Amino acid sequence: MKRAIILTGILIILILLVLIKVFSDKGRKKQETAVNPNPLIPVEAMVIKDTSVQFQFVTVGTIRANESVEIVSEINRKIISIFMREGSFVDKDQLLFKLDDADIVARINKLTVEADLAADNEIREKALLSKGGISQERYDEVSNRLKTLQAEIAVLKVDLSKTEIRAPFSGKIGLRNISEGALVHPDVVLASLQDVNRVKIDFAIPERYANDLRPGAQVLFTTDYSPDVFTATVEAVEPAIDLTTRAMRLRAYSDNRAGKLVPGASVKVDLNIRTLDKSLFIPTSALIPSIKGYGVFVVKSGMAALRSVKSGLRNRESVQILDGLFPGDTIVTTNLLRVRKDSPLKIIKLN
Repeated sequence: MKRAIILTGILIILILLVLIKVFSDKGRKKQETAVNPNPLIPVEAMVIKDTSVQFQFVTVGTIRANESVEIVSEINRKIISIFMREGSFVDKDQLLFKLDDADIVARINKLTVEADLAADNEIREKALLSKGGISQERYDEVSNRLKTLQAEIAVLKVDLSKTEIRAPFSGKIGLRNISEGALVHPDVVLASLQDVNRVKIDFAIPERYANDLRPGAQVLFTTDYSPDVFTATVEAVEPAIDLTTRAMRLRAYSDNRAGKLVPGASVKVDLNIRTLDKSLFIPTSALIPSIKGYGVFVVKSGMAALRSVKSGLRNRESVQILDGLFPGDTIVTTNLLRVRKDSPLKIIKLN
């Protein structure tokens, strides 16, 4: 019983000591607040200095073949021979497909015989005309007959040439979609042909960078299927900005003789937009937006002074200051929600 009373007494004494400590701390804090109504605000700051910043932009582009075409027949004919090998390289004007031309050749042979006979008649009639043996009208009929036959032969030779389907340029032939004996027409794609020794990289940039990339500029790009970094040269720029996307389209070319770039694949294009030397840059988080524009807190004699600034280019982390700050100024970069004009500051970290 006595032991319980002793323990209870000790517990009461401990509680009293804790209460005394709490009330003592509150009283001391009230005194400190009365002496210093504006306590120091801990902030991080940085000293402004001239710097060089490179603005980069990353966008997505598409690889396209330098030249690409779908091979089709201009006429309705049956395929009698196939000379291409799928996935192989072909030269310009190389024969790929041969169509049935038996009837065309037969008609040309028939008309050729008739034209030879008409040519002989034209020679005889011309001789008679010179001697007055026939009228000019008679000679004109024979001459026109010869010219008509020659014109018909020329038309058939054009049709005959269409029975030989040749490669319009050198490149890599794709998979063929037909077999020998198939009847083809202009709507049937026989195969595709692409020049992939040199590829196009098509991409777009926001309109604010419209004046930063010109033909001749070098760009870097990567693909999802290769760890290599490739280079390309801008050769063409769309003369107008797209009204829907507010972006400008560009086309760069890259050497692909190694065959590592596949048309149709997407690429990530890294652009070095511009490099600014001796410019003032501050963290974007240090900007304070307002109705009148932007401002920053400058440290003056340990106090916060709000200064209006004019901003320029920016990236994810930094913003260019065109007016309002000078090299050597110290600005507040953290705890901005607590800082007010003339707030006393305690710089805990200076960059």
